[in-house]
Amino acid sequence: MRKLTRRQMLKLGALGCAGIGLGAGFIDHQWWERDLSAAPPLPTPSPPSQWAVEARFYTSFIGEGSLNCAACHEDTNESLEVSYCHTPHTGPYVQCNLCPHRCVIADGERGRCRVRENRGGRLYSLVYGNPCAVHVDPIEKKPFFHFLPGAAALSLATAGCNLRCLYCQNWTISQVPPEKTSNISLPPEVVADYAQHAGAQVIAYTYSEPTVFYEYMMDTATLTRKANLRNVVVTAGFINQEPLRALCDVVDAIKIDLKGYSETFYRDVCSGKLEPVLEAIKTIYDSGTHLEIVNLVVPTLNDDLEQLRDLARWLVREVSPDVPLHFSRFYPQYKLTNLPPTPVETLTTARNIAMEEGVKFVYVGNVPGHPGNNTYCPRCGRPIIVRQGFAVLEYHIKDGACAYCGEPIPGVWWPDKPPRSPVEMPPGPADQ
Repeated sequence: MRKLTRRQMLKLGALGCAGIGLGAGFIDHQWWERDLSAAPPLPTPSPPSQWAVEARFYTSFIGEGSLNCAACHEDTNESLEVSYCHTPHTGPYVQCNLCPHRCVIADGERGRCRVRENRGGRLYSLVYGNPCAVHVDPIEKKPFFHFLPGAAALSLATAGCNLRCLYCQNWTISQVPPEKTSNISLPPEVVADYAQHAGAQVIAYTYSEPTVFYEYMMDTATLTRKANLRNVVVTAGFINQEPLRALCDVVDAIKIDLKGYSETFYRDVCSGKLEPVLEAIKTIYDSGTHLEIVNLVVPTLNDDLEQLRDLARWLVREVSPDVPLHFSRFYPQYKLTNLPPTPVETLTTARNIAMEEGVKFVYVGNVPGHPGNNTYCPRCGRPIIVRQGFAVLEYHIKDGACAYCGEPIPGVWWPDKPPRSPVEMPPGPADQ
């Protein structure tokens, strides 16, 4: 692992440990209950890098005739930094095979994610080592409830996303190209050193959509694993099977945002498809990578109780009743400000339905103080992890089992007890 050079350390010194805004996120060590005075601050904000790295998972070809870009880009009237092929093009073309959109991209243009560009028949990622949000979070914020409770996660994000969710919480970074975000240079070989100085045990790829910064994530995860750091991914799971299997080989946990159990919802609200996400969930579970699922319950759009019951039934039947399932509260965001927050009663009912269908660990998210924030032993029913917000107040798991009755609890646990939990959470990007 390459250590920070003197020049890098000087560059890292501009922000200080008090935290400073960095695009949509910042880092602030003062909220964490431990001595982080030795942690180097983040690099100073810098203009978007003009260099790029060649992308993985694409094919290049010379097309015959002009390219009909409307076949790939449904909404050509979007206001973007780079126009979407309003005039005919001829080759060389590339087809990106990273996600199910499989964008066919003309020379000089970008895919739907806004961050992958065809340059002379070669596809490039424009966000490698250039995050626009860097932040230290408790792992519970992702949320991961069965993965090292109380851990500190160094969280990274770049611009871009391959979906168009109308309620996106981080649309200022996910729905724009990298020219529209404030970025820093944070290459993979520097991340482990920074995380260790910051007291983080985990690297989290989150906030926007990690699939679109796949190369950066893969290289960072490979290097930081060698430094005994864990890697977790917060994603919508809209990714093809080959890159997903490769990702599962280098990360420790993946949280999937299952937007809804409806193809109509995916098409009309997220500009995506449900089936590839369901396949991704099964692939992750089969790989042995720790898996958790979150469903943000949006009033009138995906809150039908029978649909939520079908979701729980599918999870038990096709994956496992042991996979933690979170039902999270929606708050008006982005293009859905006309809808009210999800009634707490709806989330409570959804939790009860999922448990009726056999899901063993069901949680209520974005409702601090709700009993559904806690983890209960499925055998004796006692609370084995008690949470207040993102803080772990009680931890009764020993050797991966309930400390009261010995029932094995699926997850990744500390051998003894978790580190001290955060006492407060500063404003910053939301996780998906």
